[in-house]
Amino acid sequence: MRPAPIRLLSLLALVALLPAGPAVAAKIPIGDEAVLNVSLLLQPQLQLIKDGAPVGDVGTDLFLRRARILVFGNVTKHLSFFAETDQPNFGKDGNFDVAFYIQDAFISYEFADKIFVDAGFLIAPLSRHNLQGAIALNTVDYHSNLIRFTPGVGKVWRDVGIQLRGFAGPLGFRAAILNGAEGVRKPDGTVVNPDDIPRGVASVRWNFLTREEDLFFQGIYFDDKPRLSVGAGVDYQPSAVATASGVHDSFAASTDIFLDIPLAGDQAVIFNTGVYNYRQGFDSPQSGTGFFSEVGWRFGQLEPVLSAEYFNSRVQNQDLFVLRPGFNLWFQKHTLNLKSEVAISKVGDISEADTGITGTAQLQLFY
Repeated sequence: MRPAPIRLLSLLALVALLPAGPAVAAKIPIGDEAVLNVSLLLQPQLQLIKDGAPVGDVGTDLFLRRARILVFGNVTKHLSFFAETDQPNFGKDGNFDVAFYIQDAFISYEFADKIFVDAGFLIAPLSRHNLQGAIALNTVDYHSNLIRFTPGVGKVWRDVGIQLRGFAGPLGFRAAILNGAEGVRKPDGTVVNPDDIPRGVASVRWNFLTREEDLFFQGIYFDDKPRLSVGAGVDYQPSAVATASGVHDSFAASTDIFLDIPLAGDQAVIFNTGVYNYRQGFDSPQSGTGFFSEVGWRFGQLEPVLSAEYFNSRVQNQDLFVLRPGFNLWFQKHTLNLKSEVAISKVGDISEADTGITGTAQLQLFY
């Protein structure tokens, strides 16, 4: 047996010995209303990749998918903050020279009941899926192939700006003015965003049952509250993309459905789907329409999951299809779990493309 699987088995043996009680992040009271919280997210991964070895055999890779430090809390009852760091894919393909950076950093003020203004480095609120926290996904990772924000803008779906978010009854809303693509004249004379107009991103969500009030949405809940919601979003900035055919507006639209229904006997059915449309120039492979779907049935700590994603690009032979059967072990819900999946993928001309296969096992500790 190769060293990588041996190390994974040792890790799983250690997991089995851990206590089953809930974990609590460090919470430091500072005053009557002021509280500081410090948390840690670790996601070690093992991947087995078809034809990934130098001689064409199955390749193995052990690395840290995410290593985050989260610092958040309240200054007063209505004034709060959130910041986190990340150093993703640390050690992937043997590369430990990975950037350590700020991923989120913003201030929030609640000026009316459940109505907030956020300012800082924010997630662009296009869809529920890209607003989910990596801590609470129901699959191993995001459907990143479907999130195609303007190239070169912001970092990991974040951008600097100001956002209004809140609720009007069952209707949740988020609307943000973000920096977007900077107005610049390129060396070839092309001018991107000549009037330096900021980017606008907004989404709305109707909650039919339990209202989702999370700052970062969850892909799966572990309570007795049924959830069903539908949402839609839009992202627009004029003259933000330069391609070989000229300068184009950047436009994105999304719609999605989320369902989490608890059943008797500590069971739950979870369904999540989203559709995206992008317009960034007819000759940009980022332009096109795609969707993802996830379905899972949780039996206590066990959950089989099936997900798929598809993208039809406006550029010929730039399509994508991925099918991901998986299985989750929820040892301590989002605090400690083990997720696994096999990704079966085709990229390019799907009718002719070779089939890629990648197996992934990811252990998560959030404390």
